[in-house]
Amino acid sequence: MTQAAAQTKIGWRDLLLGPKKAAVWTICLGVALHAFNWFVINTITPSAVLELGRADLLSWVTAFYLVFSIVGSSGAAFLKARLGLRPVLIGSSLIAVVGSLIIAAAPNMEILLAGRIVQGFAEGIVMALCYVIAADAVGEDALPSLFGLLAVVWATATIGGPILGGVLAYLVSWRIAAAALVPLAIIFLVLALIVLPARGNRSDAGRGWPLLRLIFLTGGSLAVCIASESKTPMLATIIVLAALAALWIGLRLDRRARSPLFPARLLSSRSASSLGLWIIGLMPLAEAAVFLFIPFIAQVHLGMSVMHAGQIGSITALGWSFSAMIVARLDDKQATRLIIVGPILLTIGMFMLAWAIDAGNLPVMMTGLALCGVGFGISNGFICQRTIATSATAERDVTSGAIPTFEGLGAALGAAFAGIIATSTGFPDLDPSTRPMVWAFLIGGLLGLPAMLAAIRFARQTSAAPLAPQLAE
Repeated sequence: MTQAAAQTKIGWRDLLLGPKKAAVWTICLGVALHAFNWFVINTITPSAVLELGRADLLSWVTAFYLVFSIVGSSGAAFLKARLGLRPVLIGSSLIAVVGSLIIAAAPNMEILLAGRIVQGFAEGIVMALCYVIAADAVGEDALPSLFGLLAVVWATATIGGPILGGVLAYLVSWRIAAAALVPLAIIFLVLALIVLPARGNRSDAGRGWPLLRLIFLTGGSLAVCIASESKTPMLATIIVLAALAALWIGLRLDRRARSPLFPARLLSSRSASSLGLWIIGLMPLAEAAVFLFIPFIAQVHLGMSVMHAGQIGSITALGWSFSAMIVARLDDKQATRLIIVGPILLTIGMFMLAWAIDAGNLPVMMTGLALCGVGFGISNGFICQRTIATSATAERDVTSGAIPTFEGLGAALGAAFAGIIATSTGFPDLDPSTRPMVWAFLIGGLLGLPAMLAAIRFARQTSAAPLAPQLAE
């Protein structure tokens, strides 16, 4: 049976009501927890900055969350093997609740950042395990349909998150909005208690937490954030180079570890699954300025309310969600084309945004945001599917868990780079205009070019037999 034929028989109804419905609903709710939190916090962050001050820490609110989500998602497979799936998901849900409450009660930006660290760690674990469950529960042939279903979740969060955060922030307080997702986390906790097995495979129980590798990976990511606060471009450049060196060392150490966090051939461009992971990281890196600056620009420079600013900021995610739903069940030949077209649209969208923000042209800005979202939406699901399918069987869990890790790593580095670019060109003190942020979008477009080249190679490597797993070396 071909993949296209299999996909036509596996629809959303089969996923939601079939024999794997408990796992599918758990995955959807876990993704919903992350998605709603993402849009609610993005919507209320400008209000929090206006009340607490420290606009210079605006990029840190996102970057810290993403950096520590990398820590959580990197260790998720290890925790699953040692403690079992259900205890890990329950524990991470409780930690996510604590993070939300810390943000809601934050007396200053430093405490708010601490809350984002807690949230990032917990939700990184949740997202990584959702991908692991997805690969195990529904089978490779159903993954495009499942990713299409998750796009529905994201679409709901895209529309509802800014509305929820904006309305609560406008009518009551941004602090109430920050805690609004606590009930959803509790529901997820209860569902995990009911439907998931209490214990899992303990084959790695004797191995320790990958502390040294995580120190290098996390330290490298945090160093990029610190670089965004540097007073001179030279110092920022030195810190960035040191950060990239730390990340490289962390990846090299992982390759030699007994219990790796990432696939063994991660640094090989000849491995289709590894190349897919790099594309998954490069695309969020290129578009990071969107979620970092668009709500701020809309609220501060375009004079929009917090709710309307959040809705403008959600156009990208809305384009991603609806386009992912539309293309979810296309065949392999069409998917190969979309894998290439996606990064191209994202790159064009970033260049359009750079021009539109400088010109103050809202319609072109909205078009650019939509292009970024559609570019991601039409390609990401197929890239994820083929990345998992072409991985070695023994590395399937590691590869699945690495998908959100690389998404988070790319977005964290992108947010930090965008902050460095904006700060070094005058944001927010020396130049209160949008010009410093324009440079962040322009360079983001340039960073989309490597994703385009990698996507062309990945599409060619997987077009002939995209579901054939690779042999581990």
